[in-house]
Amino acid sequence: MRLQRLTAFGFKSFAEKVEVTFEPGVTAIVGPNGCGKSNLSDAIRWALGEQSAKLLRGERMDDLIFAGNTERKPLGMAEVSLIFTDNYGSIPTEFHEVTVTRRLYRSGESEYLLNHTPCRLRDITDLFLDTGFGCEPYALIEQGSIGNIIGAKPSERRLLIEEAAGIMTYKVRKRSALAKLEAAEHNLLRVSDIIQEVERQRNSLKRQANKAERYRAYQDRALELKGFLKFSELQQLHQQLTLVQDRTIVAQGEVDSVRATTVAVEAEQEAIRIRELEQEQARAGSQERLHELRSRLSRDEAELNHLRQMLDESARRKKERQDRSAHLQGRHATLTQQEAETGEQEQHLARELQDGRTQLDLKSSELHALEATIAEGARVLETTRRRFVQDAAALADRRNHLTSLRERQRLYGTQRDLAVERKARLEQQNRDLLPLEEAQRAGLEQVAERLMALQTERQELTRQTTEEETAREAGKSQLDALRDEFAKLSSRLASLIELSQNFEGYADGHRYLLQQKAHSEAGLKGLQNSLAELLEVPACYERAIEALLGDALQGLVMQRAEDVQEAIRILTVRGQGRATFLLHPEAVSGQRSAVSGPDGTAAARLREMLSSSGASVEGLALDLIRCAEGDRPLVEALLADGIIVRELSDALTLGASLPSPFAIVTLTGELMTSRGIIAGGPGGSSGILPRRREIARLQTRVGELHDNLQTVEASWEASCRRSAHFAESLELLNQRLHELEIERLKAEAAFSHTSVEQRRLLQQIEVLTYEAKSHEEDLRALTEEIRALTDSFLELEERDQATQIEISRFEAEVVTRQQQRDDLIREVGECRVHLTALQGRREILTRSLARIAEELGQVTNELESLEDELAEQQLRESTMEAAVIQIQERLTSLVEEEQVAQRLVMTQDEARRELSERRQSIDERLRGLKQSLTEKQQAWSDAAIRLAELRNTISLLEEALKEEGPHDLEALVMRLSSSGLDVETANAELADLTTRIAELGAVNMAALEEYHELAERHRFLSAQTEDLSSSAQSLRTAISEINQTIQQRFSETLSTVSGHLDRLWSCLIPGGQASLSLAEPEPGDEEPGVEMTVRIPGKRPTLNLLSGGEKALAALALLLALFHTRPSPFCLLDEVDAPLDDANAERFASLLKEMAATAQFLLITHNKRTMAAADLLYGVTMEEHGVSKLLSLRISRTA
Repeated sequence: MRLQRLTAFGFKSFAEKVEVTFEPGVTAIVGPNGCGKSNLSDAIRWALGEQSAKLLRGERMDDLIFAGNTERKPLGMAEVSLIFTDNYGSIPTEFHEVTVTRRLYRSGESEYLLNHTPCRLRDITDLFLDTGFGCEPYALIEQGSIGNIIGAKPSERRLLIEEAAGIMTYKVRKRSALAKLEAAEHNLLRVSDIIQEVERQRNSLKRQANKAERYRAYQDRALELKGFLKFSELQQLHQQLTLVQDRTIVAQGEVDSVRATTVAVEAEQEAIRIRELEQEQARAGSQERLHELRSRLSRDEAELNHLRQMLDESARRKKERQDRSAHLQGRHATLTQQEAETGEQEQHLARELQDGRTQLDLKSSELHALEATIAEGARVLETTRRRFVQDAAALADRRNHLTSLRERQRLYGTQRDLAVERKARLEQQNRDLLPLEEAQRAGLEQVAERLMALQTERQELTRQTTEEETAREAGKSQLDALRDEFAKLSSRLASLIELSQNFEGYADGHRYLLQQKAHSEAGLKGLQNSLAELLEVPACYERAIEALLGDALQGLVMQRAEDVQEAIRILTVRGQGRATFLLHPEAVSGQRSAVSGPDGTAAARLREMLSSSGASVEGLALDLIRCAEGDRPLVEALLADGIIVRELSDALTLGASLPSPFAIVTLTGELMTSRGIIAGGPGGSSGILPRRREIARLQTRVGELHDNLQTVEASWEASCRRSAHFAESLELLNQRLHELEIERLKAEAAFSHTSVEQRRLLQQIEVLTYEAKSHEEDLRALTEEIRALTDSFLELEERDQATQIEISRFEAEVVTRQQQRDDLIREVGECRVHLTALQGRREILTRSLARIAEELGQVTNELESLEDELAEQQLRESTMEAAVIQIQERLTSLVEEEQVAQRLVMTQDEARRELSERRQSIDERLRGLKQSLTEKQQAWSDAAIRLAELRNTISLLEEALKEEGPHDLEALVMRLSSSGLDVETANAELADLTTRIAELGAVNMAALEEYHELAERHRFLSAQTEDLSSSAQSLRTAISEINQTIQQRFSETLSTVSGHLDRLWSCLIPGGQASLSLAEPEPGDEEPGVEMTVRIPGKRPTLNLLSGGEKALAALALLLALFHTRPSPFCLLDEVDAPLDDANAERFASLLKEMAATAQFLLITHNKRTMAAADLLYGVTMEEHGVSKLLSLRISRTA
């Protein structure tokens, strides 16, 4: 395996993506200090999983991301990838090329990728275990750490040997095994404690479970007997049901006939309703079409108005362009006339110029002739004038030089003034930018504040939304729970009311008469109600009152004795069984209240005797129940002697001290009378009193639930509305945030542009300041030079004047000729001046012609542009006029369609009225049919009442059998009947089982299941204990084997490394010796460290006495020895040769060349001798501040 390639982007100084290809052999990375060479070393270490920012020469991890410079913005991510090739299977993976990638974002998030697939840091560290890149990597030696190897403790040096021995994998396994062993032992101790607790609980539950098993056997046999008895009763009821069904079928036929006719009429009624609905839907569609047409009319009218406004605006702009065109045409004519006039003037001046030149030529010829005459006299003055000419030449040179200097002085002054003027202008522009920059900065800060405020508002709104969602979900759960409870209780209440309305629990005669009273009161006008319906009994006294009243509880309260006779006659005629009737005391002659008695104090005496009896007495039955005031005499007559006590023993004690008559009853229904009758034992209750109490309780609870349900539903709907409002507000807020973010980006861009412009202006001001200063210095130098030259010029001019005086006497002879010559020269000069003036006027006229031509071209171009715009505007007006015509036509069509739709709606309204009249007629007929059906159903109802009673009784009995009895009831009955069991025997056995169950007392039925669960848990925990013990023993064996392997491999590696170290040290230091040996364990260390000994001829074998270079050589020798023992994919050495002199560097380079044949080395160095050993050189430069750049150079080894 070797490192093939490194790619980095955004890591430290690598602002741009760099790719470094590593070849086999030695690759050297060179460059000046601070250019980023060691950043490549940090990149490799970081990609392999380094977690310490300090080891990577940073304070925090985000220091590794490119921080930007004056020209580049900071980056938001750093990424480094290492590509390894593995042709020998040294990496535990199926790939021949492995890419390790690490990314770091400025937000703090980090990613690891293995072959471009996300992975964990542990996957990468496990991949490179025992390759030299472990916890003490000897293949990665960073800058400045070479000295740490020599100064390391023996325990730290041992880690290098362990890394080279390849035992880090075993140590990782050992730590994992030790952790598992500790967990297993802890779990084993915990399981043992749990087993002891489970055994204690199991022994305690075993007795309860045995008792529960006997109780279950008794209960199962009792259920079988109850099922047998109820099944026998059920067979008798089925026989009665068959007879009643025949009578019901005839009445049902008549009801079906009338119902069929009613259904047909209802079908016709439904068809009419459907047609009405269809007509309503059609009308709604027509109405919607009408609204749509009107909407389209409004849109088209608005569009028409908009187009007309645009046409008006276009006409106005067209008028402006036409006025401009007329003005330009006038200007064009004026310019054309000026061009013609100027041309004529130019031609006239050309003729004058030609005449002047002719005259000048004539004068010049005369002057030449005169000068030839003067030349003859000038020869006389030649000698004198030669000196004069020399002086004049010198004077002319100085004058020209002075003129040149003054011209340069003027030029420099102009340039200085221009620089100062431009600088002032730029400074003004800079001052103008300052308010703009401040305004943009303030705007940017304001946008940032608004953005922060909106983000805070969004967080608050998000929190409110989350809280509201949570409240809504809680409200929904509460609402569902209330609805479920409301539905259950409503169903239970409906069932109880139905049972109450069907008078279930009453005897047949009572039920029949009460049903007749409920459906029609004919013949039963004296029947008030049953006694049970007149009483209000607390729940704790219900069984006692039922025992006291007995059958009288179902008794029918009658007003007159004649009503009783009539009721008995009806029962006899219709064969509905017997019934018990209760007459009001006033209806019985001579009847007196048993409570008042002859002396009127019977109840008071009885209460007094009860208070002094000493028994546990609840009180008189009369005092413990409530009834209407009108029914009080009847209740007093029935319960006058009723006393309620707690237990039977209290009744026996109390009965011995009370005079007759009395009836004492316990709370459980055991009855004792003054005649010596005692009744007790479990017995079925009619359930009439508990049912009335349960109905009242359920009605109250259902009412409360209904109110709560409405409140919770309103609260939940309000929460839903608030949630929707919050969601809508959050959406609007996000939209505002997005808009504000865009505004912020625009503001940042504008502020950045202003800042860049300001920096550019400042740079230009600085340049102009320098230029002005430079020109000022040049001006001062020129001034000094002009002053000196002026002094020299004045001196030479004085000498020239002296020469002129000297030759003046020689010039007297030629004065006349010179005068003539001067006259001619003057005339020639005047001609030349005149010609120059004419030439200047002509040039002015020429420039005027050019200007007029240029302005004429501009006017022509603008006229053409206006004509094009007018043509384009005319085209747009034509298009808009066509659109106006089209919209007008469409409006006409839409008006017609609207009228058609309006007529259609009116037609449909008429059809609806006709259908409504027809439906009313059918409704009238249907009411008649329903009235007939009601009468037939009433006739059938009388026949079906008895059938319903039987079915209800059978249904209740069958339901009780399903709930209480065995599933295969018929097989059970056949089995019990075949064994000779009859009803009487079954009742006797059931009473015996009831006694046995009562003798068992309280039974914990959950003990059976708990006992079996504990037994199962005990078996499971026992198996767990065995598994944990076996696992712990296996782990101890594995740890022992790992320790043996670690010790063996460490010893072998120590010996091998020591041998390689001795050989390499003798190569580096001729005659030197080196070795490694075990040292005594330091305090706190479990294993001995590794001591390093080196010997140099003439020196004591002590590391501390070595020089800096010798220490570096010793450290390098140890590293290379480790590398010889266990070669790593590559070895990175960062400036490890810095302490070496040339000779030692030469030896080190020789070793590298020797080892490069089988290994790959990456060197970061400044040493030229080390560079000479490299096969490939990479140069790192920093042309741009803070940004590293790589250059590669392959070294040819051919000689």
